[in-house]
Amino acid sequence: MSRARFDVAFPLVGFNPSGGVRMLVHVANALVQRGRSVCISVPPHAATAPIPLDPRITLLTRRDGTGLNARLAFARELPNGRVSVASGYQTPALIALGQAVTGLRPHIVYLIQNDEPASHIEQGNRPAALKALLHLVAQAGYRVPATRIAVSTYVAERVGRERIARVISPGIDERFFSPPPGLPRNGRVSVGVLAHPGAVKGLDVALDAFARLAERRDVRPILFDGAHKADAPASVERFSALAQRTGVAHDIAAFYASCDVFVFPSRVEGFGLPPLEAMACGAAVVVTDCGGPRDYARDNQNCVVVPVGNAAALAGAITRLADDATLRARLAGAGAETARRYPVHAFASACADEIERVLARP
Repeated sequence: MSRARFDVAFPLVGFNPSGGVRMLVHVANALVQRGRSVCISVPPHAATAPIPLDPRITLLTRRDGTGLNARLAFARELPNGRVSVASGYQTPALIALGQAVTGLRPHIVYLIQNDEPASHIEQGNRPAALKALLHLVAQAGYRVPATRIAVSTYVAERVGRERIARVISPGIDERFFSPPPGLPRNGRVSVGVLAHPGAVKGLDVALDAFARLAERRDVRPILFDGAHKADAPASVERFSALAQRTGVAHDIAAFYASCDVFVFPSRVEGFGLPPLEAMACGAAVVVTDCGGPRDYARDNQNCVVVPVGNAAALAGAITRLADDATLRARLAGAGAETARRYPVHAFASACADEIERVLARP
């Protein structure tokens, strides 16, 4: 691992297609565009960025591994940055361990993108004893000296307002405002949901809601499986199959553009980018009251809000929108206006400003 000195280092557990990782790449790109030297450290098996990296960013790959070995490699090969950006509940403690192992002393900026003890630990499928240990790791991470940025009011409240320097809302990539053409309409109301293997995302609730609407031949459930795979009944169409001849089978913006209604059944969200992205693409949105979306989701104004984990309420909201084209159009229009207030460059710039302030310290 290179010990070249950088202004800002992003030591990541790995790249993935999540909105949180995309936001980190946007921040890294914004910093290097300001003339800062930036590196991102990842393991070889997860070294493909979900969106383009500015070519001036140095991509460092550390030794691969799983479990404890992966965490030790993270700490031992901590990149040499004046500031290290922590993301994910394990990374502040791992950076602190890396400081002890390497002797490096970076300032830490911790971008907290979810209530991860709830979303990643409690909703995970690990054994109870391991969950208890991971809770201790998360709490230790909150005690590591750092400048902490929360992505929503909900996250700030869950972590503790006294620990948060600033709340900065994530933003939407420009491409969602001009999505590629979606699927041809076939006279039915297309209702989309994202595939995800994690229980926290609530796909099981959406599938239950779709099953309750099985007799509605005018409702067309569609699953976006371009980023994650998931089991679903044959009555739920897969976007990858529907769009395989159009070249957009893995394009989430084209999926949103194919939806008359987009449902977001998550159990816990730090902010919740997909509903905003779907709004930008012109869909009417149904979202659960899962935390972060409270900053922008207004029931019956720009979306329909339903209780978490309630398949009957979700099915009722879909029925309401399927039966009322005027309501769908009104919510879609208001949603598009809401989405325009959250450009990604504003998020990246605000985060870069906070990191610049930390860089100005001795």
